[in-house]
Amino acid sequence: MAHAAPAPARSTHSGRPTAPSASMTAKTLPLLAGVLYGFWAANIERYGHKVTGGNIALGLISGILVAALCFGIHLWSARQGVRHIALRSLVWGVFAGSAIGFLHSLANGPIVWSVLIGLAVGVGTFLGTLYRYYSSSEYTEAHRVTHARGRTRVTA
Repeated sequence: MAHAAPAPARSTHSGRPTAPSASMTAKTLPLLAGVLYGFWAANIERYGHKVTGGNIALGLISGILVAALCFGIHLWSARQGVRHIALRSLVWGVFAGSAIGFLHSLANGPIVWSVLIGLAVGVGTFLGTLYRYYSSSEYTEAHRVTHARGRTRVTA
C-alpha cells in the first residue's frame, strides 16, 4: 500500500513561505470598523441637521479608507511575523491616532485639541501593541532561552 509523502510548506517562486491567508475575523473586523467609522464621521459632520449628499460621501469615503487601511495594515503586520515589532506598533499607532484626530477635527473644535487627542491615542495604541507583540507567544517562541549542557543560550 502506498503512503503519501508529507507535503512541503507552501512557498512562492522566491523560496520564501507565503503569508497565511486572512481568516474570516480578519476580514470582518476591518469591514465593521470601516462601516462604524464612516457612519460616525457622517453623523458628526451633520451637526444635527438633515442628511446631505456631502455627509453620505464623507461617510462612504472615510469608511472605505479606514476599512482598507485596517485590512492592509493587518495583512502586512501578519506577514512580518516576529520581525519589525516596533515598526508594526508604530504603524498601528499612527493609524489610530490620525483616525481619531480626524474624527475630532470634524466637530469644529480647536485644531490643537484634535492633534493632542490624536497624539494621545496614537501613543497609547503604540504602547499597547508594542506590549502585545513583545509579550505574545510568537515573540517568545522565536527568542526563547534554552538550556543545553548547563549553559544558557538564546536561540533566534
